[in-house]
Amino acid sequence: MKKWFFILFLILLIGIPTFIRVSRGRKKEEKKDVSVPVIVTLPKEKDVIQVMSFSSKIKGIDQTSIFPDLPGRFVRFTVEDGQWVREDEIIAYIELDVPGVERKPISVKSPISGIVSLSPLDRGVPISQEVSIAQVARVDRVKVEFDVPEKFHLKKGTPIEVDIPSLNRKFKGEIIKASAFYNPKSRTQRVQGIIQNPDNEIIPGMFARVWVEVARESKVVTISPDAIIGTAGKYVYIARGGLSIEAPVVTGLEIDSLVSIREGVALTDTIIIVGQYIVKDSARIDIKEIR
Repeated sequence: MKKWFFILFLILLIGIPTFIRVSRGRKKEEKKDVSVPVIVTLPKEKDVIQVMSFSSKIKGIDQTSIFPDLPGRFVRFTVEDGQWVREDEIIAYIELDVPGVERKPISVKSPISGIVSLSPLDRGVPISQEVSIAQVARVDRVKVEFDVPEKFHLKKGTPIEVDIPSLNRKFKGEIIKASAFYNPKSRTQRVQGIIQNPDNEIIPGMFARVWVEVARESKVVTISPDAIIGTAGKYVYIARGGLSIEAPVVTGLEIDSLVSIREGVALTDTIIIVGQYIVKDSARIDIKEIR
């Protein structure tokens, strides 16, 4: 009896650990067989357009400050503020303020035709050749100037939209000048745009926000930016044959909900957009939804 009891004890002693090891192994195998639930999407062929906005101030198409040819004392203006003046028209008089020279009024003329804006000056105020007494500008057309980052390069003729908040209006225009060189300090390109102003409602000095298309990629493969993993080395997971396949990608332009894919993804691929941070390369997946 004792002999059988001893044999039974040995069987239990050896069998239980073995059973536990086998059970654990089965559990590991079961875990390996578990599929990760994912949501996928199909790439789309679209145009990706990047638009940027820039702050600017309105200037006349021709605009300049007016300075006296000689120093003196201010006498009077001969025109009204906001008046249209012709080129070489007298806009003011000053008296010479040179020792030993007879005080007599000399004229100050406008160098161009346009609307004049007069500086607030009192009679007798000393005026030097470095002091502007007025500004004059042509305003049938007005311009905006702004600086574009060097990774973009705008060209003459590019359309722009100019938003002027004080008028609560937007105006269509185009770029008339774009520097061929970049500013070496700011690494930007100086750009000048123009808009029509037939009713003279747009006034020089007004604040403006300029919207312009800075880059475009036409008919490219696009996916949601959420699908992309990594920064330096970017990749996505493609759902193929019930598995998740890691695929390195080269991206292009990115806007709020789209990023263009230059290399790594085809229109026929199925991209994981939910669950991509859980799966690994060649992991089993279970597609729950296609968006």
